[in-house]
Amino acid sequence: MHQVPLTHAGFNAGHVHEWRLGPPRNTLAVAPLSDKPASYNQEKHFSAAVMARQEHAAENYWIGLSFRIPGPLDLEALEAALLLFVKRHEVLRCGFEQLIAGDLRCDVMTPTEVRLVHTDVGPLATSEAVTAHVRTTFNRDIDTLSWPLFVLGVVAEETQATVYMGFDHILCDGLSLVIAVEEVERDYAALAAGQRPVLEVAGSYLDFGDEQRRRYSLLTATSPDLEYWRNFIAGAGDLFPRVPLDLGIESGRMYPALNHTVRLLDDTAALTFERICRERGTKLFLGLLAVVGMALRDISGSQTYRGFLPISERQDPRWRQSFGWFVNTLAITFPIADHMGFPEVVEGVQSGFKELIRNVDVPFVKVWELLAPQHFHLRSWPYPVNFFSFLDYRKMPGAAQFDTWQPKTIPESSHSNTGNMWFLRNSEGLFLHSIFCDVPQSVDAMTRYRAAISSILDGLILGAARTGTAPQENGQRAAPL
Repeated sequence: MHQVPLTHAGFNAGHVHEWRLGPPRNTLAVAPLSDKPASYNQEKHFSAAVMARQEHAAENYWIGLSFRIPGPLDLEALEAALLLFVKRHEVLRCGFEQLIAGDLRCDVMTPTEVRLVHTDVGPLATSEAVTAHVRTTFNRDIDTLSWPLFVLGVVAEETQATVYMGFDHILCDGLSLVIAVEEVERDYAALAAGQRPVLEVAGSYLDFGDEQRRRYSLLTATSPDLEYWRNFIAGAGDLFPRVPLDLGIESGRMYPALNHTVRLLDDTAALTFERICRERGTKLFLGLLAVVGMALRDISGSQTYRGFLPISERQDPRWRQSFGWFVNTLAITFPIADHMGFPEVVEGVQSGFKELIRNVDVPFVKVWELLAPQHFHLRSWPYPVNFFSFLDYRKMPGAAQFDTWQPKTIPESSHSNTGNMWFLRNSEGLFLHSIFCDVPQSVDAMTRYRAAISSILDGLILGAARTGTAPQENGQRAAPL
């Protein structure tokens, strides 16, 4: 599985079909509003969309995916599999309504009300035409303040088909996209073979959001639960940890964004780096964070790493296979002094992560509201923020079939005011996907950042090879995908 720009989603020419969620047939009936509020993530996302519309901001944001179905397409079976997918996950059946009191509430269709409206788009003659159609469709139809909030489609060829989906971020996170691939592939295979799919029940993200609000609604700026964040702010000088690089952009201004993916290490080299991390008693993502910190030090001179780290909120078994935005944002601090090598930096990362994980449940949006009220009205982070994310796709549902399914996740941000980095491990190696501002100084800084990360990784692997603790292959820095 990969995370790539839309231009690398792998579309071929073919016959295109699409589906959108249709309104209930009995439109005269008044559906009662759900008694469950939106989650903190959803409420902040919705308010940012309202502000963007008020500012007439021409910006597009969505999360997409694509995957292959081998063999001639059974269109009826695919539509049935997509319908099961939408019925299974309550958040996909939601619309959102801002109440006069300011609360964001969820209006939910029942599974029996759910229907998909099919559109036969017709044949498109080139891969470029398909890609352009998908981009135009997602940009036009996926809007936080409209409904429905997702588009489902397929490009049918003679010997295979490519399914694509686009969602507003208010519905889901990156792991949810992997869940969608596995569920639709599994149900389609059963239906195409004339079998009845296993009708599993998934925990509702609306229940998660409701429980989260009940638990943290009484937080105040002086609550003991926020002590970790107050200490972080005291050290960082603000809630938002700045990127210690001059990206050549103005605070509060959005810029056209670049979407870039590169392979840092092939699979052999990545396995060697994992072995190096194990020898230091740490996990791959913590070792990688240490490398990122060292790279940032080398190009900026910073002696302390402060950054945001997204953390999954799926610890409860109810949410393991659920579709939703189960991500919290935490802050981490660790030393990256000039005299410190990889072992010493890793030790600091581990210590910082242990402290972070004790505070994993406090919702970041609530922290933002209480401890940085001067920034809470903003629809984005106030300035370029240091951000690190990691996913290991080898551990995801359906990973054994990824070589056949060729799944890809496709985040789209037409504009940015920062430089975000997502590190991804799959069967082909270690990859870095980044979205950053399309201005020369930002492009130069992010290029140097990537190069410094690659250089440190290569040095660690070469050192392991010289000591005889790793295979002789060195990590190859491949060209951008």
